[in-house]
Amino acid sequence: MTNLLYPKEYLNSYRDLKPERLKTLKIKTVIFDIDNTLVPYFVKKPTKEVLDYFGSLKAAGINTAVLSNSRPERAEEFCRGLDIPFVSRAKKPLNKGLKKLMRELSLKPEEALIIGDQIFMDVLLGNLNGIYSVLVKKADKKDELITAVKRPLEKIVLFFYLRRGRK
Repeated sequence: MTNLLYPKEYLNSYRDLKPERLKTLKIKTVIFDIDNTLVPYFVKKPTKEVLDYFGSLKAAGINTAVLSNSRPERAEEFCRGLDIPFVSRAKKPLNKGLKKLMRELSLKPEEALIIGDQIFMDVLLGNLNGIYSVLVKKADKKDELITAVKRPLEKIVLFFYLRRGRK
């Protein structure tokens, strides 16, 4: 069970995931979480930093998409500025939203990478579906209540993950 909770990589930020690395992994599409992965949950639109990063992925021929548990209005407002496909109310870690997105993009699991700030949502979902999972440190200290409750358990998993020499 613990291996399902371990990301393939643990990074400080989404920006640490370089297009060259994605090419090495043969990744065609990166699936992003929004809240506390790309921006704090209270930021409604992509920042210049996010726009620049997504531009660098596009220039490298790497597609992007968003898979979010947020409300449709939230995901739509955020993704409109990026002009990318998205699925809101994805109900992660259940895979219904992911499967919908994968079908829409005609994407195979080995061609995708999922990146997020939560072990019990993003990492678990990716690992259960054979998708390369990347965990990032949260973008802001604040969490929504439902997420804050899970953070102490994530710290325990992360402790054992790092103890095994994973980075």
